[in-house]
Amino acid sequence: MKKTRAFTLIELLVVIAIIALLVGILLPALAKARASARQIKCGTQVRNVIQAMTIFAQGNKDSYPVPQNLDINNQTITAGTAGQPATQGAKNNTGNVLSVLIFNSSISPELCYCPSESNSAVRVDGAYQNSSPTLAVTPANAIWDPGFAGWIGDATNRRDTAASNNSYASLVFNIGNRMNKWSNTFNATEAVFGNRGPTFTGQTTGPTGDAVAWTNSWTLLATGTPNTGTQSNTLAIHGGRTTWEGNIGYNDNHVNFETRPDPTEVTFTRSGTANPRVVPDNFFVDETDENASVASRTNAWMRPFSSSGTTTITVTAYRD
Repeated sequence: MKKTRAFTLIELLVVIAIIALLVGILLPALAKARASARQIKCGTQVRNVIQAMTIFAQGNKDSYPVPQNLDINNQTITAGTAGQPATQGAKNNTGNVLSVLIFNSSISPELCYCPSESNSAVRVDGAYQNSSPTLAVTPANAIWDPGFAGWIGDATNRRDTAASNNSYASLVFNIGNRMNKWSNTFNATEAVFGNRGPTFTGQTTGPTGDAVAWTNSWTLLATGTPNTGTQSNTLAIHGGRTTWEGNIGYNDNHVNFETRPDPTEVTFTRSGTANPRVVPDNFFVDETDENASVASRTNAWMRPFSSSGTTTITVTAYRD
């Protein structure tokens, strides 16, 4: 009778060690593949939003959604009443823009949530109302659902004031000459929508949020409470511990995965300096030396934002 040979303990340990070694080699590769897949999916979502804006513009004199111009009869939000924007212009914010697109079935609430989102307070709006939204002034005539939140703390008439239903940043078009860029210009260097970003050294928390003079060596803010620079949630979306990376959509409908916040192809002219010259433009900084006047600046300033004010419009740019 032939004897069956069994594994010895040493042989079993060797097999286990080989399996552990293979798992150790494969896991980082799998993690990298998953991160790459999430980045690609995020880029597709940014492109879908840009395309929805473009289609909207085709029927609206080449303009992307401008809530103040859509809700002129105050059927969605009543300007000037308690708890509501004080002026028509204060209706313009990231949340309302995206809500207009969702309400028109151009995008879904899910497209506003990045698959690599790192902030637990950002979540999909599962209660979005595509018709007769209850938070509107006149639900039957509403242009969008005002309950959709564009950023955490965007508390004006929102369903959930402790959360955001949006992962992304839009061009801050409500202040300065950027309104000209908030349109279907087909310009390949005009950034209008994409992943949000961190805070850089020298920025303030003033009424315009990110006003600071240009520098050729941007560094992340290392202090503050909360630290929206070196400890920013935005670094963990696609970047590393000390670097920002993200998908940015441009006015010609293309999306780039940018590895720096000031790519060399996106520029502005430092007209406020003694020696004007063209320099790289940081997406997340409102460079003050482009022009001393906020209303005259056209640089690419991108944040989830809201607006407020009575006689003048003040922008609040969200950073996390």
